[in-house]
Amino acid sequence: MPRLAIWAHPNQTHLLERALAEGPKGDRLEAVLVGCADEHGAAALGAALDAASCTDLREVLHAEVDVVWLAAPRTLDADARGLVRAAAMPVATSAPPPAAMSDLLREPDGGMPAIFIPLLRGGAAFQAAAAALENFGTVHCVHVSSTAGDHQTSRASLALDAFDLVTHLLGEPDEIWAAHAGPLPITPDPTVERSGHLTAAMRFGTERAASITVSDGGGAWVRRAVILGEGGRLIVTDEGVSWTDPGGVSQEAPPTEGQANAGELAGWHLRRLAAGREISRISLEAAVVLESARLSCLTRQVEDPQHIRNMIGRR
Repeated sequence: MPRLAIWAHPNQTHLLERALAEGPKGDRLEAVLVGCADEHGAAALGAALDAASCTDLREVLHAEVDVVWLAAPRTLDADARGLVRAAAMPVATSAPPPAAMSDLLREPDGGMPAIFIPLLRGGAAFQAAAAALENFGTVHCVHVSSTAGDHQTSRASLALDAFDLVTHLLGEPDEIWAAHAGPLPITPDPTVERSGHLTAAMRFGTERAASITVSDGGGAWVRRAVILGEGGRLIVTDEGVSWTDPGGVSQEAPPTEGQANAGELAGWHLRRLAAGREISRISLEAAVVLESARLSCLTRQVEDPQHIRNMIGRR
């Protein structure tokens, strides 16, 4: 049984329990160490998961395990990123680094040394959809909607995941317009975690478009991508794939080993990492578009991702 060390927030107990549950093939992970910056929180997590506990991130990253999961938001500061690079085992994270993009891209790995999970593009459902996309023809339009709640993940994580899928299918947009919604105002400080809802529209030349809507206040975990093009409509969720051609006829879609919630999805990715299997990584294009969306929310104007590339010296 693969051994796992975790760094988490006390409110993430339910998420962690789901990740450690037995998978559809009878495989599972064993949590041997769980860490939290708060002493009482660490003890509570350890008791809930029947694992040793600690309050030092270095202890988690130096543990003799098969894989490490940094589940807590805002964990990957500069010191943590250095520790991750020195780790002897695979390290996964469920949140982007809390830093300005201009600072992150000065680092050799673009400021993301850990593997981002659960990535929709890297999941079982999209892997199944990839086979259908080979016969789908040109993709014209993509919409991704993602909601979460109950401390499953952050809005920034959902947005990065959604932009990763869009840029994988369509490339980097020529323009993006984005808007923040919710009771808490947006702040210009890129290191401050923003909660609420985000919607964005993107243009790719004159014949392709995409949009996303993400929220960490949606309660239930639901991710859904609608892909439109020559082949009709392809719908990808974490639970599976459906394909309808332009004439309204359902096409045969590849079977998938679907998961229904954030914890199960994280467990699936972690088991693959522990087994040494290849995992998709977040693209630079997704990070650039996320930063462009952040600026668009602030300026209330359309932004050009190329402008962000010029600012950070990555063309």
